Amino acid sequence: MKKISQSPTGYLPSNGAGGFSTIIVVIIVLVIIGGGLVAWEQGWIPKSLVATQNLTSGETANPKTYVNNDYGFEFKYPQTFFLDSQLIDLGNGSYGFDNQTKQLNSDVSLSATHLYVNFVKFSSLIDNKETCINGICSRKGPTEDQQIINQASVGDEIKTNAGLPGKVVSIGGAKGFRYLGYNPQAKAYSAGVVVFNSQVDRIELSMSIAAPDEIQAENDKLNKDFDQIISTFKFTK
Repeated sequence: MKKISQSPTGYLPSNGAGGFSTIIVVIIVLVIIGGGLVAWEQGWIPKSLVATQNLTSGETANPKTYVNNDYGFEFKYPQTFFLDSQLIDLGNGSYGFDNQTKQLNSDVSLSATHLYVNFVKFSSLIDNKETCINGICSRKGPTEDQQIINQASVGDEIKTNAGLPGKVVSIGGAKGFRYLGYNPQAKAYSAGVVVFNSQVDRIELSMSIAAPDEIQAENDKLNKDFDQIISTFKFTK
């Protein structure tokens, strides 16, 4: 995994080593504080990756299995879905893509429905040492959002530290934060879930589906499909 000097999508500014802290701040704001939905609402997920493909019984008969031994979890998803996976390691300031997805996506079109699984690695931070970048500070241990989730009960409607609404769900035997919404700019629905592993690293799964006319039936179908995927999620360590 190599250090980043420029975002692969080109949305984050780069001016060499001096711009590194800016990149990290933007990443922290988008991925940790706001969550994947904020990036989606602002249109940073390209509209070309928002598809209308639906789950069918044939697609779920022989699902693919994504296994992540580093973070200790796995889940099943439709074989026709394209899986995007990214990692941000706050301990060493690195950013990269999960090579496992190359093999899983070898027989899938890029225009297929995209399922996103993103990670923020807190466990690599040094114990009892607070790391601050331009006023944003992190230390090894439970994050504010994780504390909010842990203090609530399954089924409770809550808001994250950044004000993102959702509800607490059970996922893999742990508490997670389930969100959903409609983005009028991208004309698409989005669904996602955030859960923390035993090392307090942040794991997020999300997907979107195009709905130009904001049809409730499309939203219902998306949530049914997404809930089917996360029902297979389990921790392996």
